[in-house]
Amino acid sequence: MTGFAPLLSIRNLSIRFGAGSRWSCPVDGVSLDIAPGEVLALVGESGSGKSITALSMTGLLPEGTSEVA
Repeated sequence: MTGFAPLLSIRNLSIRFGAGSRWSCPVDGVSLDIAPGEVLALVGESGSGKSITALSMTGLLPEGTSEVA
């Protein structure tokens, strides 16, 4: 950290998709800070939640089919 306040701070991000009794939770308990001048790389296997995490950070998750907590 550079001593500045984070540009983005996320604590315990959880994202669920589904309807009725069928829900999946591809992202559960993600926390991170991004300070000015820092670069973040989300690295993981296929299906590990990288794109869903990025979409939630930018507010681009589809409404009505997901829950973000």
